[in-house]
Amino acid sequence: MNEEAISEQQESEKILVVDDEPRNVKILQIHLNARGYAVYTAADGLQALDIVEKEMPDLILLDINMPRMDGFEVVKRIRSNETTEFIPIVMITALRDTRENRIKSIEAGADDFIEKPFDSLEVLARVRSLLRIKRYQDTLAEYNTRLQEELQMARSIQEILIPQNGVQELSGFRIASHCCPEMAVGGDFFDVWEIAPNRLGVFISDVMGHGVSAAFVTVFIKTVLAEFQQQVEDNPGYLLEILNTRFNDLISSRLFMFATAFCGIIDLDKGELICANAGHSFPFLYNVHQQTYQAIGDQHTGNGLGIWRDSVYETIRYPFSRSSKMFLYTDGVYEAKNPQGQEFTVDRLQELVCTCGKKSVAGLITSVSEAIDTFTNNCPKDDDLTLIAVEVSGED
Repeated sequence: MNEEAISEQQESEKILVVDDEPRNVKILQIHLNARGYAVYTAADGLQALDIVEKEMPDLILLDINMPRMDGFEVVKRIRSNETTEFIPIVMITALRDTRENRIKSIEAGADDFIEKPFDSLEVLARVRSLLRIKRYQDTLAEYNTRLQEELQMARSIQEILIPQNGVQELSGFRIASHCCPEMAVGGDFFDVWEIAPNRLGVFISDVMGHGVSAAFVTVFIKTVLAEFQQQVEDNPGYLLEILNTRFNDLISSRLFMFATAFCGIIDLDKGELICANAGHSFPFLYNVHQQTYQAIGDQHTGNGLGIWRDSVYETIRYPFSRSSKMFLYTDGVYEAKNPQGQEFTVDRLQELVCTCGKKSVAGLITSVSEAIDTFTNNCPKDDDLTLIAVEVSGED
C-alpha cells in the first residue's frame, strides 16, 4: 500500500482518547491528528461509552482512574456488547499503578498499555499495530458476512431442489421427510415424483462429505435425475447406471468424490416395490404380517456412484401392499454421536423404527428425529441427516 493510500485510510480511522486530565488528552490529540487520525475525546467513562455508541471508534486510548466510571468498567461494558467487543483498547497507566491494576485491565479485556508520561513514538507504534490488526479483523468479518450471504443463497437454491420438510401427498401416497444439513448446505439429496396414479418414484442419495462442495454435486444429481426419472419404467437399476456413468465422467474423473444412492418405484396396482441400491444405507420395509420393519437389499447392493464406471445395479422386487410402509435414511442418522462419542447405530435406529411401526409416517419421522436429538443432547451433528417415510394415503 503506498503512502497516499495509507494516509487516506488513516483519515478514515477514528480514535477515542479518554482521560480526565486535559493536558494528557491534548498531547495525544496533537500527535494523532498530525498522523491523519480523526480524534474524539472524553473526560470520563460515561461520556466515553456515549461516544463509542455514536461514533464506533476504531481504537480507544483509555485512562484507568476517572470520575463517574473508571476504565475497568468501561472496558467490561465495551466487551459485553457484540457490536463493540472487538474494538482495540489501550489502557493509559501511571508509573504508580500497581501490577494488580494491570492484571485487572487484562482480565477486563484491555489489549495493551501505555505509561504516563507518554513517549509519542511508542504511542504511535502501538496505535498503528493495533489498527493493523483491527483492519484484518474487519476484513475477515466482511468476508464472513459475504460468505454467510452466499451460503444462504446456496441454501435457498438447494431448498428448491429438495422437497420441503414435512408431509406431502403425491400419486396416492403420503410422504414425510426431515432433512437437516450439517452446514447451511449439505450433500444429502432426495426426491419423490409421480410416474402415474398409484405409482411413485423415490430417490435418496448421500454425497461424500458435506458443505458447499457436496451441495454442488447434489445439483448435478438432481439434473440427471430430472432428465431420466420418467424413463425408469420398471428398472431403477438402469437409472443408477446412468447416474454412475455421468458421475464417473464428470465428477470422479476430476474430483475424488462419490455418492451412495437408492432408487425405488412403488406400484400399488402391482403391489410391489421395485428398487436398486448403489451402496446406500439399507431402507426398512414394513412387514405387514410380522408387523415389524426389516432391512431390504442387503444382498443386492452395488458400488457407490463414481467408484467404478462399469458398475451394474441389480433391480429387485418386494411386496408392497396398501398397509406397507418404507423408511429411508442417510448415514448421518446412525452415525450421530452423543456427548460421550457413542454412535446412534443402525441397530438402535431399526429398533426405534420397529417400536414406532404402527405410527403414521409423520409420527414416525417425528419420533426418530426427537430420539436422535435426545441421544445427541442437541449437540451439533458431524454430518448431514435425512429421514424419509412413505405410506399409502388414507392408511394409518
